[in-house]
Amino acid sequence: MTRKHLTRKEIVQQDRVELALSGIYNWGSKNRFLLMGLLAVFVLTIAGSSAWQYYQGQSSHELQTRFRDTLDLYHAPVGKAEESPPENTPVIEYRFETDQERLEEALAAFAAIAEESPSSQLGLLSRYYTGLIKQKMGETEEAERDLNFVIQNAPEPEIQHLARNHLAQIAQSKNDQEKATALLEQILLDEFDAFPKAVVLLELAQTYETAGNTEEALRYYRRLTAEYPTSQYIGQARTHIDQLEIFTTQN
Repeated sequence: MTRKHLTRKEIVQQDRVELALSGIYNWGSKNRFLLMGLLAVFVLTIAGSSAWQYYQGQSSHELQTRFRDTLDLYHAPVGKAEESPPENTPVIEYRFETDQERLEEALAAFAAIAEESPSSQLGLLSRYYTGLIKQKMGETEEAERDLNFVIQNAPEPEIQHLARNHLAQIAQSKNDQEKATALLEQILLDEFDAFPKAVVLLELAQTYETAGNTEEALRYYRRLTAEYPTSQYIGQARTHIDQLEIFTTQN
């Protein structure tokens, strides 16, 4: 077979490749300890990443367990247990003598989770519960601060709407109908139905009815019956519609 003669251009390219490879080899020979160190760093980085993922998984599991236990604590019964409970009665882990004691312990447990993991889903849900508990304990301003924190920081609309709904209830308790309706109407704007809108429509109708705005109350009661005909609130809405219609015809 006739040997192919290289062109000048190919000879120059070959010389460049050989020169580059020779340079890499010579640099590696002179800096072999540095290369070994870099290799060790690479291996440690891979190992560290795996360890971090394992740690994250363990931490997430522990957080879920703590949150579940704290929910059990929050919903624990109050009062003395029956001396002879019926057979097959589930074992109750938590029980409190007073409701105040239950709320205080639940608040401390939820607050600890919220402080340790403020931006996680469970941390934000814990912050939501601290708002609920503080409101029940009469610490309204602190409750509003926690609920607003959830709205501003939760990426999930479900958690945001939970906080908005409870803020609306606080506003209603203060007779601030304007703020309550603004919060509830903001939930209705969510196109993904991240919160049960039948509940929001009922709350809006009741808020307007309490404020004496019969026209708006009827609008939301009718919207509830039209958009959610199978809702459990249909009977309640129709009763109010009948009463308000009678009231408007008489006036």
